[in-house]
Amino acid sequence: MAEAAVLCALAPGAQLTATQITEHAQLTGWSARRAIGQLKSRGLIAATPHASRWSITPRGRAAWATKFRRYAE
Repeated sequence: MAEAAVLCALAPGAQLTATQITEHAQLTGWSARRAIGQLKSRGLIAATPHASRWSITPRGRAAWATKFRRYAE
């Protein structure tokens, strides 16, 4: 599940570029970009004002803790 992998990459409070997310989550570029778009549209991640980096939102952290955390274990 690509969305879970992206949230897992961002969950520790990281601010990562799409390329860094792709590498950390071990996804293809296409899968990572698609997951980023889906998570952004649901308000679970947001772009930071610094160099096109992404960070998890409080709503995303709650979703990760309840729904997606099992995928990270």
